Amino acid sequence: MAGISLAQRDLVETRTQLTAWFGERLGQPDVELSELRAANKASGWSSESLVFSAGRDGSTSEYVIRIPPAGGGIFDEYDLAGQTRTQELLHGYGIATPSPIHYEPDSGWIGSRFMVMPRITGHTHSDMTYASRGWLHDAGPQVQRRLHDGFLDTLAALQRVPVAEAPWLQRSQGVGTAGELGWWREYLDWATDSDAPELMIRAFGWLERNQPTDAGPLAVSWGDARLSNTICDDTGTIVGVIDWEQACVCPAEADLGWWLATRRQMLESQGMQADPELPGFDSRARVIERYEEMIGRPLRGLEWYEMFSMIRMGCCILRMQMLLRRLGLTDHAFLRAPLLSAWVIDAIS
Repeated sequence: MAGISLAQRDLVETRTQLTAWFGERLGQPDVELSELRAANKASGWSSESLVFSAGRDGSTSEYVIRIPPAGGGIFDEYDLAGQTRTQELLHGYGIATPSPIHYEPDSGWIGSRFMVMPRITGHTHSDMTYASRGWLHDAGPQVQRRLHDGFLDTLAALQRVPVAEAPWLQRSQGVGTAGELGWWREYLDWATDSDAPELMIRAFGWLERNQPTDAGPLAVSWGDARLSNTICDDTGTIVGVIDWEQACVCPAEADLGWWLATRRQMLESQGMQADPELPGFDSRARVIERYEEMIGRPLRGLEWYEMFSMIRMGCCILRMQMLLRRLGLTDHAFLRAPLLSAWVIDAIS
């Protein structure tokens, strides 16, 4: 997810502090760090991500430092230790997460816990415009196909990671769909100071009434399965799979539903009617057919998971809008963003 923080960080001071950390923790007292800058134009809604280079002995390496947003953010808690374990676990199973990661639990270094990881360079993709303009749109069907198939392969690869090896991903509200639904209902109360809009209350009522009774096998779930959370090279090959702070334990339908729902949301926001939205992509029906073949079973209750995805996103939009108002940015364009897509509102009405 993209970025905002209630308090601004002194990047010059952070650079000095981080230089000292490199010397102490990584045994590089003679390292020279570049200036720190935002990882991308949309960085920071959920975490503060900064990029920098570290020079030593004539060689230079690029890094990303990920820091919980100062003064409050999208989430109440930021489990960087859990994110580190998740990314390292998945990397071991062939998923292109950044690795190795250095997690620092001592907030004394820069005033907060943080994680430092190698920077993966390549092409990233806008959620809202990738089908109408930009690098991916112009890259042609062959490159689009490679990215599309690599994304599906990534989702399928998650199904092969043993859930038992990621106990930290289990919610206190329970494991699986019911636990995840309970977690997000509590999130809505927290994000809105227990003053949730009636629309969102109705949305959760719909989810509770229509929750699938025959959920599929549990698996490690990305929780934010979007093209914008991948990095690819010039050929469309995925070289980075990022943003694991919403990782959890859910059936395969959760991640595929998130991807399909965000594709539909993009089409609605752009006023497009296309299936598929790019010549190198599969249609919705073909994606579902292929994914069932890949995981070896029929998908169950997929439409419910698509609804759940958009309602979860609506919760985050509410929280972001609250943060913008607290910053006094009352004319920010994001404040005019709808909480839910029209097709979701139609379904719960």
